[in-house]
Parts: sequence; structure tokens; C-alpha cells
Amino acid sequence: MSILVRVRLSALALPLAASTAACTGADGDDSAGDTQSGADPAALASLSDGDCPELGESGTSSFSSSGEDRQVTVILPSDPQPGMAVNFFFHGVTDPASTNNPGADTATGLDLQAAADQTNTVWVVPDAPVQNLMGVMEVYLWDLAQESDHDLVLYDDLRTCVGEGLDVDLSRLSAVGFSGGALWTTVVLSNRADTLATAVELSGGSDVEAMGYDAPIAVYSTPATDLPVLLTTGADDVDVWPDTSMVIVDFYAATDTLQAALAADGHFTVRCTDDGGHAMGRKDWNLAQDWLAAHTFGEESPYETSGLGDSADWCVTVAG
Repeated sequence: MSILVRVRLSALALPLAASTAACTGADGDDSAGDTQSGADPAALASLSDGDCPELGESGTSSFSSSGEDRQVTVILPSDPQPGMAVNFFFHGVTDPASTNNPGADTATGLDLQAAADQTNTVWVVPDAPVQNLMGVMEVYLWDLAQESDHDLVLYDDLRTCVGEGLDVDLSRLSAVGFSGGALWTTVVLSNRADTLATAVELSGGSDVEAMGYDAPIAVYSTPATDLPVLLTTGADDVDVWPDTSMVIVDFYAATDTLQAALAADGHFTVRCTDDGGHAMGRKDWNLAQDWLAAHTFGEESPYETSGLGDSADWCVTVAG
């Protein structure tokens, strides 16, 4: 899935690994570090419309946010235990001709039910709005140009609904995205860092100059609080869209830009590079899950003190 193309479920529909060895410390200790700030996550926002999706069971439901009809897929553990973690997953740009529910397709392709059961985690997978791209095609696409606050308010509304409607631990709420959804994760971490334990971007980046936009999209701004960030990409010159013969979006270069900005702001940042192109495989996804499960708001990343471990030799610490 790229920023401007449909979901590549063939790349996403991989078995969920039961092991969490991909990113544990070198000595096997994956416990959280000392508290950095002692602060709590931001308070829950008031609902924009006073309406929430159905949260009683896993599935897709519609609700109103900022006066607009929105759709979200929520995956609950089969046997939920108190204090569930929460992960938001932001999908990439998707062709409406291929699906009317990119969130549910993403949840199925990534087997988020198994992920929820394994780590007692609620997965929240909202659908991006449909936008006209370059005046030639309609796609599900996050508001990467930030022309309004509606998609950020959607995040706020869903966080409030989950926080008030389920037994969750808001200090263990994180954001992850792939491709166009990873670019949207840049917007979320720039504007809502005080709600996040961590953020993961799988082929994302920031400050992208893309055809059809008058100014850079997914613009990074200094987050309000420190948070650890994991960035993964394919190889240089091939993690691009649409292909190497006509590069419109270079996700490797965009991640370089974000990496430099996070480093300048002092965030603990890890960059992992594989030898593939613009796709998410099992190694990326397993690493992302391990990283998400290891972090708590206001606490030092366990990988900052213990290292990444031998199995993450494709990763380097670039800041922190």
C-alpha cells in the first residue's frame, strides 16, 4: 500500500508471530525503564458530536464526528482483561472501487484479532475520508495537508470513546501507520504527543512535496512531550511510489527527513531498514508489535537502556 494506491493485503496478510524476541534488550529484559516526566497523558477531549461507535464487540460501526459520518473498526481481545492497551492503526490510501471498509480489510489482513488476544490490546482502525486526488481519482486519504482539524478530532473522539467506554490503560495508548497512514501518524505525533506512549511509522516520513499539493504534506512540528519513535523503511531508491521509473513519493527520503527532525528534538528514535521496496512484511510487523507493547507514557524506552538485541541487527539508534 502506498500513499496513493490501494491496500496491498498480499504484503500484509502474514501470520502473527507469537514471539516478542524481535526487539527485546540484549539481556532479554524488556521491562520499562524509569519514569522520565511523571506526567499523565492528556485528559480526554469532549466529544465533537456527543456520539460514539459501538464498542461492545469487535467489528465495524459508524458514528458522527465533526458533523460527518465516519467509520471505524474496533478489535477487542476475545477475553478482555482490565487495563487493556490501545493501539490506533492508520491505513494507507485505498481505492474505494476495491473496498468500502479499508479499516476492516486492514484488521483482517494483519490478523489484529490474534494481536489483540496475545497482548490484551484494543485495536482502533478508523477509515480515512474519501478525497479527490489531483482532480482525477477518489481515494480514502488522510488529511495530510491539514486543511481542517476533522481527522485529528476524529482521533480525539475515538480516544475519548475508548477511554470512557472500555477498561483501558490510557498510558499505554500508541499510534502506528503504514505508508500514507504512517505519514498521518507524523501529523498525530506532532499534534497529540501528550496522548501517546509511542509512535511507529512503517514507510512514512514527513514534509513531503507531492504532486497535487501546493505545499509539503505530513509536516512535522515539535511534539509537546518526548516520546520514543520507531521508523522502518525499505531500501534506498526502492521504497518509493509509484515505482523507480517515476518517483512521486520517496518514503525512504521522507523518513530521513523525519528522522533528522526527531533527532534534533531529542526523541529516542530507532531506524530500521530492510532490503525490500514499499511493502510491509512479517519482520516489520513483528517488530512494530514488540515495540508498541514495550512502551508506557512518561517512561523511558526499555530499548534505550537495554539495546535492541541481536535479532534487530537491521536497526540503529539515531537519537536519544
